[in-house]
Order: sequence, then C-alpha cells, then structure tokens
Amino acid sequence: MKAKLLLTGASGFIGSQIYKALKDDFEVTAIASSSKHQDFTALDLLDGKACRDFFHDKKFDLIIHAAAIAHGKNKTTTSVGDANIQMTRNIFNSLDSKDSTVVYLSSVSVYSFKNNKETISVQDVPIPVTEYGESKLACEKIIQERNPKTLHILRLAPVYSETNLNDLGKRVFLPVFKVPFFTKQERIYSLCNINQAVKTVTAALKLSENSLVIVKDDKDYTQQDLLSFFNLEKPKIVINRNIVGPLLFALKLVPVSKVNVIRDMFTKLFYSVRYTN
Repeated sequence: MKAKLLLTGASGFIGSQIYKALKDDFEVTAIASSSKHQDFTALDLLDGKACRDFFHDKKFDLIIHAAAIAHGKNKTTTSVGDANIQMTRNIFNSLDSKDSTVVYLSSVSVYSFKNNKETISVQDVPIPVTEYGESKLACEKIIQERNPKTLHILRLAPVYSETNLNDLGKRVFLPVFKVPFFTKQERIYSLCNINQAVKTVTAALKLSENSLVIVKDDKDYTQQDLLSFFNLEKPKIVINRNIVGPLLFALKLVPVSKVNVIRDMFTKLFYSVRYTN
C-alpha cells in the first residue's frame, strides 16, 4: 500500500515539479488554488472553514507544505505575510500531524542584510526584514509548535530553472531600467536549481530525524555565470560599488517604514549573497 502524501501548492513553480516526481510512488492529495488540473484538489487555504471541512477526517503519512504567496504575486486583499501565515495555520489547525513526516519549504529570505555576513550559515539566527521572510519564519514556528513526528525545514536559496529565471533576473538587471549590469567588484551568489530542490524534498521524506537545512546548488555563481543564463556576454553598465556604500549609510537615516526592505534589496543587488550549511 502506498503512503498517503499531502502536497500543498501543487500548481506552483516548485510544487508542480514535486508532484511530477512523487505522484507515481505515493497516494498523493495535491492541493491547488484552482481546479484547472484534473489531478489536483481545489481548496482555498485562506478559508478556515473550508480547510476544517476538508481535513477533519483525513490523516497523512507525509505532508509537504509548498503553498505560499510571494511578493508581487498576491491576488487577495490579505497581505503576503498574513496570507502565508493564515494558510499555514488553517492547514495545521485542521489536521492531525503528530504521526506525520512534515517537509516545509521555507526560504533564505528569513535572513537579511542585518545578518551582516557575506556567507550566511544555517546556524545563524534569522533576522528577516521583508514581509515574505517574516512570514516564512513565522510559519516555521507554527509547524514546530504542532510537534509532528518528524519535521524537515528546507530554507531554499533563490530557485530557478532553464525556463523560469525570475529570481536570477533580480541580480542581473537594474530595477526600473531593466538593463544588465556588473559591479566593478566581484559578486557571488548561492542559487538553487529546481531539480536540486525536488531532490532535497524527496530525500527528506526518508529521514527519521528532524532537520533544518539551507538548500542550494553545489556551486555558487559569479556575475558572468548569471549573465550566461540569459545568453548575455557583456553587461551594458558597470557600477563601482564604492558609490553604493554611502547610499546604504544614508538610508539608515531615513525615517521610512520600508527602509530596511530597500536596504536589503540593495545589498542583494550589489553585494555577494552566499549560504552554507
């Protein structure tokens, strides 16, 4: 008999690839926000009553929680952070997970410029400054409090595929101007190919002890590597990072609610951002 597996976010970029990898080996209940895919179950995870009605009589051996709303993709009136937290509460308040192995797809967004390190380790204390990062860390804690049989928290580096380079573009093209650029000083980034993400999720299902890991590719990527993803050889603009330092300092003095988000964006744009376990 196949193990029963719950997958949320099954229609998303990462969730859809997880579904393809696992659908033949498990009895998968794949949750999506709409019923466009005949193999998926449409369920509004923001609707507490709908979740209680759906999950109340169900138990799963394995739970992969991949559902989330990213910044810029929110189509609800609820904020990104509140939506991610509400979905997670609705799921884990509505089902019994004490005998389940849970894999939660978190994000390296739980870290930020406030960690003040070029290479951030999984042992570093998360200091999120974006609403998305704060919600991911809050969801980790919500699931931990439910005390599942086994919990694997996977903090994913920016995920990409050959056909989905959205996160990489944020490090290659200047915002607003949308032109490729280099910094005069070298920048190196940790990234995560979609195949690496799926491989790590699949491996986590077989582990019997709790784990907390940063998921990334074996190699890190230079500026030239990033350009090559977009079939570009040379940037149009070269920026001396020395001019960015004073700007970041000036931002410290600006009494604006979003200043930390702006500083975090500038740090990721102009400086190396690397992760390690």
